[in-house]
Amino acid sequence: MKENLYEPVSKVKNILCYGDSNTWGWVPSSMGLKRYSFDNRWPGILQNLLGDGYKVFEEGLGARTTMFDDPRIDFPLRNGAETLPNILESNLPLNFVIIMLGTTDTKEMLNLNVEDITNGMKKLIKIVKNMKILKNCSPAKILIIVPPIVLEEADFASKLFKGATAKTQELVKSYENLAKEENVYYLNPTNEIKVDKIEGVHMDNTNHEKLAKLIANKLLEIK
Repeated sequence: MKENLYEPVSKVKNILCYGDSNTWGWVPSSMGLKRYSFDNRWPGILQNLLGDGYKVFEEGLGARTTMFDDPRIDFPLRNGAETLPNILESNLPLNFVIIMLGTTDTKEMLNLNVEDITNGMKKLIKIVKNMKILKNCSPAKILIIVPPIVLEEADFASKLFKGATAKTQELVKSYENLAKEENVYYLNPTNEIKVDKIEGVHMDNTNHEKLAKLIANKLLEIK
């Protein structure tokens, strides 16, 4: 019989990265037909930076929102609050849950304000706090991240994201206040990471690397 038959089987810290197309690795101006490799999108870079003492689970999906349904019939299951419980349970035990969502919520067709989006993030935090915990495990630490600022005048963004620049800018303070209210960790990378100037929504691989380094430093601070 093997030793360590039950989870947790080691001292490795498990990290869930929950996000949208910028977590999935959407290459700017590719219309979702190109994806950065694992080693060139931020969850994979994060894994390489942290090393063998950590295991990163990536759960990025294009058009994912915090808690709102996509009205387009060909974009099912984009409501992040609906899919998060199963994703959490399938990856137990978890030491950290990182959530970077809110960009999709700023789409003009969803007609949401910053308070709506922040309430969506709050719901996700509540879901994580109430998730099942395996025996002898501690609750996961939660890190919420402000998504990059949308450039709504850029080519791709101009078609879907009217008004999104101001909304994503306002999320900086709104998410910070939420993190204090819910006693979770917070990261604002928007001064360092930028979206592609031509496309306006997605990060290039250089900014994926910058983001991963910021997150790695934050996690090492938390421990």
